[in-house]
Amino acid sequence: MTMDSGKSELVYHGRRAQRADSRQRRRAILEATLRLIVKEGIRGIRHRAVAREASVPLAATTYYFKDLDDLISDAFTHFVEQGLEHTRQLQEDSFAAARNLSPEERASGAGRKLLIQQLTRFILSHVRAQAGNRDFRLIELAFRNEALRSTQLTAAIRAANQATEALIQEFFELLGLADPQAAVQIVHGTILNLEYQILSGAVSIDSPLLERTVTMMIKGLIPATATIPEAAPQT
Repeated sequence: MTMDSGKSELVYHGRRAQRADSRQRRRAILEATLRLIVKEGIRGIRHRAVAREASVPLAATTYYFKDLDDLISDAFTHFVEQGLEHTRQLQEDSFAAARNLSPEERASGAGRKLLIQQLTRFILSHVRAQAGNRDFRLIELAFRNEALRSTQLTAAIRAANQATEALIQEFFELLGLADPQAAVQIVHGTILNLEYQILSGAVSIDSPLLERTVTMMIKGLIPATATIPEAAPQT
């Protein structure tokens, strides 16, 4: 997976697998690594423990991953590729909500209100779905904490953030915001914080505070008159 020019690249560092059975074994090792992170955290990752969890010979883990840094970094990349699909769905829903309004509707108060309501609903659904998958959020937090100690993982985290934020930024560029990069930081940061608050039990997943927070955020970001460009004609 390659980011835009000048940005980090989300890559796999371990040995590539060519045959289908090899790819399946390599994937099993990465998924076993993720399961161990849920059970024991990053510090529980050892070649022998992963091999046992994946039901593969110890030699298989050391063949594909020469050291634990490569194993952990590639497990994170595998994890991110699964999670990006949720962000892409949020982006697609948001684009559809914007483009389903006529230019006149977009510029009206009623159109802006409808767009805010739709975006709030999409983001709330995304946050609740993400927070509802407790194991995935534990994995994500474990990786982010470990990245403070690992240069290789830091680069992977940065590339993952850029991949997610590029999808969000494209939407705000569609709306013609003056500073879409700042808007991305507000949205991405708010989503991550709300997920953590739910995960930690500080906020209930059904709390009205979630909707109030997301609504306030979107209202502050969507301009009073949204001049969304016409969608390009289909060819």
